[in-house]
Amino acid sequence: MKSNSGYRRREFLWTAGVAGVMGLLEGKGAEGEPARASSLPTRGRLMAQLESIAAEHVTIPKEEGQFLNLLVKLTRARKVLEVGTAHGYTTLWLAEALEATGGQLTTIEIVPERHELAKKHVAEAGFSHRVRFLLGDAHGLIPKIEGRHDVVYLDADKGGNGDYFEKLLSGKLPAGGLLIAHNAILLADAMQAYLERVLAHAEFETVIVRAVPEDGMALSYRRRAGRS
Repeated sequence: MKSNSGYRRREFLWTAGVAGVMGLLEGKGAEGEPARASSLPTRGRLMAQLESIAAEHVTIPKEEGQFLNLLVKLTRARKVLEVGTAHGYTTLWLAEALEATGGQLTTIEIVPERHELAKKHVAEAGFSHRVRFLLGDAHGLIPKIEGRHDVVYLDADKGGNGDYFEKLLSGKLPAGGLLIAHNAILLADAMQAYLERVLAHAEFETVIVRAVPEDGMALSYRRRAGRS
């Protein structure tokens, strides 16, 4: 198995602009201190509650959620696809960004209990109008989804990323689209085939980005679309 060091050449550290991007979901007190959960808006309280039981309901650190939120806003994405809804924590960060851009999120989860809980969380946050939930195996569902997506976020079975990538190439991710794969450092061994494929692909420019010290995301910009 190839070591992670082979990917370090394409890696940079994201250090600025992530913290504080979410004024709506992250309240601050008068002196810049975090506000008490009881004083936050409904969405902020929900995020704080999920973060307090992170091991059970949160699949990414808060800083990575903020980073994804910022990426969607910066790219002015209108259509986003999330593969791996889990309990909806990342879904909330994406949905809040799409509230700003006027876009729509499609999210796929294979576990029914997680699917239902994520729908509940999104409804509580007031984002149901921004999110379409699909229940099932993303390997079979992705080819059936109509239209193209400006941003695709992969955070499901890491060994399946290569198959997701191949299915997205044909008509699902246009030139100018952004493909994001979570755990590109922490689980790089499981993602080796995917990382080698996307790093070498002539239609993509890929870097490994950190929003937290211990892990990172593979960001792949599709500069042109061909037959692949």
